[in-house]
Amino acid sequence: MSNKRDILTKYVPHGIDHKMFFPITEFMTDATAALKDMKKSIFGSFEPEFVILYNARNIRRKSTSDLIAAWNVFTDSIGKDKAKKCALLLHTQRADEHGTDLTKVVDLLCDPSYQKVYFAEDRYTPQQMNLLYNMADATALISSNEGWGLSLTESMMCGRMIIGNVTGGMQDQMRFTDKTGKWFTPSKDIPSNHYGTFKDHGKWAVPVFPSNLSIVGSIPTPYILDDRCDFRDVAKAIQQVYEMTAEERMTRGMAGREWVTSAESKMTAQAMADGVAETLQKAIDTFKPRKQFELIKITELPRKKITHPLVY
Repeated sequence: MSNKRDILTKYVPHGIDHKMFFPITEFMTDATAALKDMKKSIFGSFEPEFVILYNARNIRRKSTSDLIAAWNVFTDSIGKDKAKKCALLLHTQRADEHGTDLTKVVDLLCDPSYQKVYFAEDRYTPQQMNLLYNMADATALISSNEGWGLSLTESMMCGRMIIGNVTGGMQDQMRFTDKTGKWFTPSKDIPSNHYGTFKDHGKWAVPVFPSNLSIVGSIPTPYILDDRCDFRDVAKAIQQVYEMTAEERMTRGMAGREWVTSAESKMTAQAMADGVAETLQKAIDTFKPRKQFELIKITELPRKKITHPLVY
């Protein structure tokens, strides 16, 4: 509680329904049948051995074209024969005025004979989205700035690994540990880990540290850091996941589900609801009604400045 304005703040992360998003096992007869049908509807007769999923809008800051470029570099690095058995699945709009024409990007950057990219443009139900995540070996999101990155949380809830740019809320989900061994908490001195101050992280994540930072903004939000990662680094991250055995990927992914459902992360739907309810109750308990009027002395407002260093 701030003494200056009596503003109540509490960190409540996004929460996912762990019963809606879950790992599908061979013993779940109905789910495995639905998963098989979903694969056929997207890939046809092709049965990829390795799948990277992208689930986000086709807009500039999501860096979707960079992911496609990374796929080009990755598939070239493993050779055509192995690349033919891999697939990049883009659950997004093919074209959007706030992004680009991804079909043309794929045509320019990828050879369809071995660099396979599939689009899924349908709006899916949560049950279908669960199937989509279970089709993948990992979910990739390399946005240059991101408040949270919900597709990563959903992927972890489904027991799948994540590849993400270290920026904004995505880094929270990678569980970087500070020098004391605790989950890194941004502070005035270190407001973000995008410089790579801390390297240790959860085994379910393959982080990509941005290669450069740029200050961008708009009229309502004049200042925000845009963390751009190099698509060549993203290609290396994809290859790192590819070179793991299926068993290792599953073990790491399940560690992500275990953490995302834990009391520490508080990233389940129930934990989110409890966090909101707790904050609202505290606001009610500490509420002080405003006076009918107040006298305000008009003075020049203090100059606004950032409260953290640009380099840390």
